[in-house]
Amino acid sequence: MPRIDVLNALLGKGGFLYDYPYKGRYGVFVRSPYPHARILGIDVSKAVNEGALVLTGKDFMARTVGSTEREGAGLETLPIAVDKVRYQGEPVALVIADNPYKAMDLAELIDVQYEPLKPVRNIDDALRNESLVFEELGTNIIQSQVIEYGQMPGGPRELELNLYWSRSSGNPIETFAAIVYPEGGGVTIISNLQGGKSIVAEIERSLGIPIKHVPVRHGGSFGSKFSLIRYLIILAYAAYRLKTPIKWVETRTEHLMASNSSGPERKFRIKAYFDGEGVVKGLDISIWEDAGASKSSGQAFKPLGILAGPYKIRNLRYNATVVATNKNPAGAFRGAGTPPHTWALERVMDAIADELGLDRAEVRRRNLIDSFPYEAPYAYYDSGNPKGLLELALSRSDLFALRDENTGVGIAVSTDPSTPQGTEGIKLRISNEKIIVGLGFGGEGQGNEHAAVKLVAQLLDVPMDWVTYEYLPSNESPEAFGPGGSRMAVFTAGAVLGAVEELRARLFNKAVKVLGNNVTYEKGYFRSSDGRRVSILELGDEEVTFTYTAEARIGRYIAYPFACDVAVVKYEDGRLKPIKHVVYLDPGNVIDEELVKEQVMGGTAIGISLALYEAYRYDEDGNLLTLSLGDYGLPTAMDIPEIEVHLVPSPSPVTPLGVKGIGEVPVGVAAAAVTSAVEDILRRRGIKARIDRVPIDPSLLA
Repeated sequence: MPRIDVLNALLGKGGFLYDYPYKGRYGVFVRSPYPHARILGIDVSKAVNEGALVLTGKDFMARTVGSTEREGAGLETLPIAVDKVRYQGEPVALVIADNPYKAMDLAELIDVQYEPLKPVRNIDDALRNESLVFEELGTNIIQSQVIEYGQMPGGPRELELNLYWSRSSGNPIETFAAIVYPEGGGVTIISNLQGGKSIVAEIERSLGIPIKHVPVRHGGSFGSKFSLIRYLIILAYAAYRLKTPIKWVETRTEHLMASNSSGPERKFRIKAYFDGEGVVKGLDISIWEDAGASKSSGQAFKPLGILAGPYKIRNLRYNATVVATNKNPAGAFRGAGTPPHTWALERVMDAIADELGLDRAEVRRRNLIDSFPYEAPYAYYDSGNPKGLLELALSRSDLFALRDENTGVGIAVSTDPSTPQGTEGIKLRISNEKIIVGLGFGGEGQGNEHAAVKLVAQLLDVPMDWVTYEYLPSNESPEAFGPGGSRMAVFTAGAVLGAVEELRARLFNKAVKVLGNNVTYEKGYFRSSDGRRVSILELGDEEVTFTYTAEARIGRYIAYPFACDVAVVKYEDGRLKPIKHVVYLDPGNVIDEELVKEQVMGGTAIGISLALYEAYRYDEDGNLLTLSLGDYGLPTAMDIPEIEVHLVPSPSPVTPLGVKGIGEVPVGVAAAAVTSAVEDILRRRGIKARIDRVPIDPSLLA
């Protein structure tokens, strides 16, 4: 079924920020050239004399706000530097002028005097505490926690792995963008912020003024646009204080340097205890997370929802240490911390198999959860069949036949903490003979609008062209968080089910008044016993709001999808090239098969890319070297293989319609399968090296 949410975008009528008419001033940020330095003084006089409006940290007044479930983009620190800069690109001033080019020229007239400080370049630097990102803390360790279940066994066999997952970036097609203007004692914001009404409430708490947010269609997000909140706070305050509209659009370099949304960077030390049959008896996992110039990062703790992944391991220890460094702060990049955990667990399974001389698939088979529901010490796994997915993957003799000394095949199995508990509302109304689904967030490209419209049409048993959608401003929206955490299948289904039920009840009462008693309903029409009928679109305007709430049985997460990937990778001309990738995935019941497959393909492509291509890179002084997409290593379409997706549903007994969220599970499992495939090439060449970091260095095979 063609997606209804993309036609206008394809026709150039997408409703993106640049489609909004605008008359007003433009903002440009003055940013720190240093990763770590004191601000000795800022002279704005030249720019002001040339007509600029300027806001610096000394002028800025806002409250810090505690961390949230977003796993990043926290407001524990002010979004504009005051006395010290803590990462390269950190804003030190906002320059506002009549057009963007003049604003850029005037920004160059701002004279900032810095005293460079020793940068905290990485996790090792942070742990030495020789230089402090936040002096007031007295340490670079910003969070630490040990979680234990059961008791670590003393053997009989054990191995230890030291692993590293590199920092990365969401890189949506459209960068951050916003229009802000003072209105009615507060500020109205038009932006591609991810997070809907709930994130706007944080801006209000920070600034202490009323905020109205108008969502627009995004050019992608992947979690990164949660972090736009930090820039919106600066822009909203400037518009309010200076009484002027401001438009700001982030450049690609700004996004890579200072988006506050980089993906997790993590070091692991994992001790695995297992028997001679490869059955894992315990996992002792220590991690060190680089949160950048931030005071928290929930990404290090989201793996608590899948601590043993798809495996029935009950003796577990998770020792997490989060450190601050002089890097772009971490945000909620796709998966928000679970992909590296999945990758690390799969590295453990491969290592155990190799240690015992067993087949890698057999070790997984012996450890996978095989009875559902399964109550882990840390989570309630509602439904699934990971062993069945593994058997389907192993049946692909066509893929395994491709193996030779230059071509490897890898497998990986995964689950993900789909759908954090919470709420989501929709507004459903009939107006002008159209059923309109009101959503409190902008479209990011996943097709949430299409899914909502399709569900409404199915539940009301009407043609889809009777139904459309709209994005609601925050002052008209019910409670809305929108996409994030693979939550929308569950919450859209719950909210639509409730709204449709209430709407039908109201329409039935209207129909009885028109047609009398003994009314029946079929395909959008109420019918009387004497043959008269009336369409639901003819019963006059009607509006209902419904908010769906879901709570987890154990922990924070509601439903668990499972996936098994087979990756085929070829080493050729000094490069690693993925040539085929197959996914077997359990999405629960499916609302729209093509939407699910598109989501899986996108997440899989990210996982492949993180394993082989993408990474932030720095010089010895902590300066960022990847200031363009070419330097960063973002792949082209030619670098991503054919991705084949097979959906194998195990309906969830705990969610509306039996659905599960699947937006994040493809990432880590794809990276793990690709890593295993490259290691397969090494083994076939007689090379004993173990791959312990991503992205993978092709020189290992030279």
